[in-house]
Amino acid sequence: MRSVSFLITLLLLSNAGMLPAKAQPTSSRENRQVLLEQLRPLNVSGDTMPMFQEGDEKSVTLAVVYSLLLPGMGELYAGNFSSGKYFLITDAGLWLGYGGFRYYGEWLRTDARSYATQYAGANFDGKDEAFEVNMGNFNSLEEYNEAKLRNREFDMLYDPQSSYAWRWESDASRLQFKDRRIRSDEVFQSSRFVIGALVLNRIISAFSAGRAASAYNQDLKGESAWRLGADVAGGILNPHGLELKVSRIF
Repeated sequence: MRSVSFLITLLLLSNAGMLPAKAQPTSSRENRQVLLEQLRPLNVSGDTMPMFQEGDEKSVTLAVVYSLLLPGMGELYAGNFSSGKYFLITDAGLWLGYGGFRYYGEWLRTDARSYATQYAGANFDGKDEAFEVNMGNFNSLEEYNEAKLRNREFDMLYDPQSSYAWRWESDASRLQFKDRRIRSDEVFQSSRFVIGALVLNRIISAFSAGRAASAYNQDLKGESAWRLGADVAGGILNPHGLELKVSRIF
């Protein structure tokens, strides 16, 4: 950091030139005290004081964490919300899209189950998704068990007397159910892609926020600052003087 100092020296050549005769100080010490009293309304003291204070530096780590939690907040913290707002808007849109996919997928799944209950007599209480897949591939529980016996997949058999029984009225009805179930799975898969997009949006926003905080700190270090100070000067040539210092740091 370089410093360029400008020295302004106010000299009092004689006591009579600065003060009325009746208030003339009788010593150098009294003269200095009067000068300091005259400068006091200007808030100038004998110590150097900043005219413009620099702002605090931004933590790159905090900026990254903020954007990982909520995209755009790291940029806001770093003073660059003009770009961060797009990450925030994108995040809100993705969450709306995720909610829409989940709602539509649940609606399709419920519709498919209602259809199977009506046209196959199926009971879905306590059943997993594998049961729904099997219903879409076989017309009845008996047909399904026969296929598993041929393939010696004994651990995958259903109890004929259990609530797993079903029987489709026709192949067309079974295929209709299968199509609706597949469509619901596709919608749920789309919602998973949205989750991936949400994560990616956070990563990109965090990277952007880190760069914004770093750039803010660099700009902060590059800003110049003015400092003004005052002190009473003394010596052989200037026994009754006041010295003002104006410094610029850049």
